Amino acid sequence: MKKKTIIALCAIFSVSMAGTSLAVPANLFAVVPEKHWTYSAISQLAEAGLVEAFGGGAYKENIILTRCEMAAIVAKAMAKSAQADAASQATIEKLKAEFAPEFNLSETSNVASRLDKVEKNASPINITNGDVRIRYQSNWDQKAKSTDKDADTRIQERVRLNIAADITDNLKFNSRLLATHTSNKRAANGSSKSSTYANPAFDRAELQWKNKQITVALGRIVPSLGQGIIWDGNSIDGAYATYDFGRAQLAAGYGDLAAYTGSGAATNAALANLDVKIGQNTNLTVAHLDTMTNSVGYNFNQTAYGFTTKTGDVTVSGEYVENNHDKLPSDAQKHGYWGRVQWKGIDNSKPGSYGINFDYLSLGNYAVDSTNNPGTLVVNGGNGIGGAGAKGFGLGVQYVFVKNANVEARYYNLKPYDENKAGFSEYKPSYHLITNFKF
Repeated sequence: MKKKTIIALCAIFSVSMAGTSLAVPANLFAVVPEKHWTYSAISQLAEAGLVEAFGGGAYKENIILTRCEMAAIVAKAMAKSAQADAASQATIEKLKAEFAPEFNLSETSNVASRLDKVEKNASPINITNGDVRIRYQSNWDQKAKSTDKDADTRIQERVRLNIAADITDNLKFNSRLLATHTSNKRAANGSSKSSTYANPAFDRAELQWKNKQITVALGRIVPSLGQGIIWDGNSIDGAYATYDFGRAQLAAGYGDLAAYTGSGAATNAALANLDVKIGQNTNLTVAHLDTMTNSVGYNFNQTAYGFTTKTGDVTVSGEYVENNHDKLPSDAQKHGYWGRVQWKGIDNSKPGSYGINFDYLSLGNYAVDSTNNPGTLVVNGGNGIGGAGAKGFGLGVQYVFVKNANVEARYYNLKPYDENKAGFSEYKPSYHLITNFKF
């Protein structure tokens, strides 16, 4: 196929320019300038789901490409042009004209045998990208009350590596290798400290099949539901299907949550998500997660209604959640909500960019999983499932100090959801200092 042909030709001519008798365009391996119009055009196609990187991973704007590499990406968009709208098709045609020399080169007949050899010997596995996170946290799980002497603390390091493979045009394998280490972990009011290391393991390992509007993932998958307060890209062993209607995406799946909960027992659940674009910068979401009645006390039948909207430099997100599982105690606090106002936002390709956010949350003791914390909340939203819940505010600042590296500082001041029922008035403040590096 043409996209594979161009990729292979990149490899051929990058190692055999000297002494070749082929008429290779002089600018074939020139770097496309950072401000060139083709980058924004490719970004638009990526947002429309028509473009992936030439190595099989997601296209990233902060990567500078050669003309040969850019042509390989354009070839993938050309292969999907039948499912593109009119604007995207026009963009594809402009890009096709821009990289006509590279496409003409792919038709050169006297490199066919060398091309076949390169494609046969090329590895189908691609290490696409990854990230490193180092963070210090104090009272992230609200285990310490204001009356306690000390809060619990920990230092964590995490490394993730994304590995992908194209099996056929419509079938891919996506995986993520994860390794974590926790050091100097101290419980509330505890004097001794401990360290734990989790051996590298795959927290994602899925087969993904895509055909026009339908995407199906099978294996260890990492779906996100709504705005993320009930599920935010955590591991599930099961299946998940998405149908893209254009301005709306509907998804549903079923699987075992045990890899996330750490219970060691099967924790089966059904999940669904609806994301509707109602304006240029506004989305509404409805998310649902329902664990089965034999789920070892992990009793959640959650429905969450959320939104996100952006105007200028300000982005506002929020979500309301209710847990109606039939095995909740009669006095369960099963409602809650969370909101965030974000001013600006970081761009990891631009040193000096920054973002500031203000959070407010009010979550009953059975509203969300306040033991494991899906991620969006940053804090657990309470001192464990069935505990005291949480309400209060948080502040966060993010800053990109060098390309692909940023630092975050976060502070949360929380109280129990119902002070009278909980028997105490405040948690100790929660502090977070986080460094992230993407590669």
